[in-house]
Amino acid sequence: MATTSDIERPHAPPAPWRYALGLALGFGAMLALVLSLPFDRYIAAQRSAGSEMFHARWVYERIHFDPAPIDVAIIGSSRTEAGISPVVMSQELSRKLGRAIHVANLSVVKPGRDYHDLLVRDLLDAHPEVRLIVLSDDGYMVYSHPMFQELASPARIAAAPLLVNKFYVTNLLAVPYRNLLNAAQQWRPGWFGVDAAFRPQAYLGTDLDRTTGYRLPDGRWRNGALTMPPAQLRRRAADTLAGQHALRLSHLPILPEGMQLSIDHHYTQSIADLAHQRGVALAFVGLPMFGPQDLPRNPAYYRRFGPDILPTAWRNDPALYQDDVHLNRQGAVLASRDLADAVAPLISARGTTAVERGHD
Repeated sequence: MATTSDIERPHAPPAPWRYALGLALGFGAMLALVLSLPFDRYIAAQRSAGSEMFHARWVYERIHFDPAPIDVAIIGSSRTEAGISPVVMSQELSRKLGRAIHVANLSVVKPGRDYHDLLVRDLLDAHPEVRLIVLSDDGYMVYSHPMFQELASPARIAAAPLLVNKFYVTNLLAVPYRNLLNAAQQWRPGWFGVDAAFRPQAYLGTDLDRTTGYRLPDGRWRNGALTMPPAQLRRRAADTLAGQHALRLSHLPILPEGMQLSIDHHYTQSIADLAHQRGVALAFVGLPMFGPQDLPRNPAYYRRFGPDILPTAWRNDPALYQDDVHLNRQGAVLASRDLADAVAPLISARGTTAVERGHD
């Protein structure tokens, strides 16, 4: 007769903590593997293809693959993309200073100072001849730029400010998929419709001027000679101002401004520190929206680092606007000439450009 000792007892299930530990170790190993994959930033810059930010590829190519000098760089959002002509500015500055001044407008649609910081770092490493950087003053900037998520290293994403940064977690969580996709695109670029190497025949050119107008990937026309009826401009301006008020409420207006605008202030300080180290002048330009009011801004903060230029003489002229916050080509020509007048002393004060010194 079988005894109790002869009967095989069922094994007790592992303790829950063992499952948790196994899952954590497996996830950690997988995450380490994903983060160790090679990452190609040129391919990452092409992630904007098909979107309104598709010029991010050209910006990357202008900085990294085009040896043509850049004396003045404009970096901002769609407002500076539409409102500052690099060709007009280059002509005006060259005439004023009596030597060739090369201007590149490296703005990309959508605001976000974290991406601007990446661009400035790449720009000053690749083009040490830069003498002046003009950043956009678009009012209270509370956003992380989508291209920061695509291009920044995991360490830079993790080091972004946490306070009042609703993009922090989403940017961080996007890294594993982003890195996996980038590795796959490097392995089979043709499958994904990307270029693994720079193709000069696809490059949009050194002096790309988007104020003259261009087509979005969906076929819509942007910039150029577009206009909007004054009544519609006024309605849109009112809606934009109301939306900005609601946005500020979502970013805890009871907090000090530096906390509300942690992304902008953190990266503006970073850009200013780097510009100072490299001996590059810094300025800001705010292109006014249509009508007597504008988005809230704090020029006193930016003036810690350089002049904040806000031309307003023509802000009530509907013929100069394609919508409530974007100038058209006619407005861009005026704004570019005004900006050239304002920044010429900053370039002149630094003497000849690095390129010209190299030819002495």
